[in-house]
Amino acid sequence: MDSNLYRLFGDRVRELRETRSVTQEELARRVQLSRASITNIEKGRQRVLLHQLIEIADALDAKPSELMPSPQSQSDPTMRRDVARVVEMLKSEKSRSDK
Repeated sequence: MDSNLYRLFGDRVRELRETRSVTQEELARRVQLSRASITNIEKGRQRVLLHQLIEIADALDAKPSELMPSPQSQSDPTMRRDVARVVEMLKSEKSRSDK
């Protein structure tokens, strides 16, 4: 997978985190990762598993699809829609299993 995707994803995480006035340390605590991991995610150096994507979105009070790079920032906009669809399905399954 293109490492550019992870950099763009990290940019979105940082933007949302800063918009919500959440520090890297606070986000790390909420998703049970180290602050260094959050730094690496935001810089696109650390890959993120789907369950981590969902946890990060929850911790930022956002939809997982909000963390996905915009179609204009990718060469293949269909990839964003496909990934967002999968993430939303997983989120729905997770909320049903929590009940």
